[in-house]
Amino acid sequence: MSKSTQETTFTENDIIFECPFCTKSMAIDKRGMGLTINCPDCNGLVRVPMVSEETQKSPDSVNMPVDGLADALHESRDEVRGLRDRIEELNELREKLEKQTAVQEEKLGELRREFSNIQSALDRVSMLMVQDDS
Repeated sequence: MSKSTQETTFTENDIIFECPFCTKSMAIDKRGMGLTINCPDCNGLVRVPMVSEETQKSPDSVNMPVDGLADALHESRDEVRGLRDRIEELNELREKLEKQTAVQEEKLGELRREFSNIQSALDRVSMLMVQDDS
């Protein structure tokens, strides 16, 4: 994947969230909380989440460098999409193979019936030959 040459910086006053339609990561100043904006990628209407000061300063939150995280997130999403597509392809292939298996099993059943009929006919011929020899 190509890396963006533009470096994005975030401040403590930014809210980082995702578009619920296309999962694009977005950031907006806290003053935008509650606003409805258009996603720059899919143009979907997205409501900026409300974030409290307590949430912002939660001990569970981890300060991580954001350089490269957006690219890594996009790469991960692309990989997930690729895997979902591959799963769909494999499911379609599985269904096709199951149909072919059913057809082959039916043909095998027909061959077994025919073989049984042939075997019965051979057994009758064999019995008739034995009776003629007697």
